[in-house]
Amino acid sequence: MPFAQRNEQGQIIALFNEANSDAKEEVSASHQDVLAFLTKGQFNEEETKAYLSQTDYDMIRVVEDVIDLMIKKNLILLTELPAAAQHKLITRKRLRAKFLLEDTLLIEDDNIL
Repeated sequence: MPFAQRNEQGQIIALFNEANSDAKEEVSASHQDVLAFLTKGQFNEEETKAYLSQTDYDMIRVVEDVIDLMIKKNLILLTELPAAAQHKLITRKRLRAKFLLEDTLLIEDDNIL
């Protein structure tokens, strides 16, 4: 966890990997003050919420890919997951495969579709 240096108003003005004379307070990387410091001047509250929503969708894809990898490596079986999760994963996999197939049909080779 990082160590924070704060100003007189209590706002974080610097973060360090190790404690020092100016930064003795250990704070969680996900602490609200740390996030405010890291995004200062970059995002307003609405933009931050929108960014978090977008990264939620990205993380869903990461989780799907991790589950697929674990299944391929026989670390888990698809059937070990709850039925609802199995259904959702299979449905999404079929939809992605369908769109991937449609995209490859549009590739031109020697002016032949």
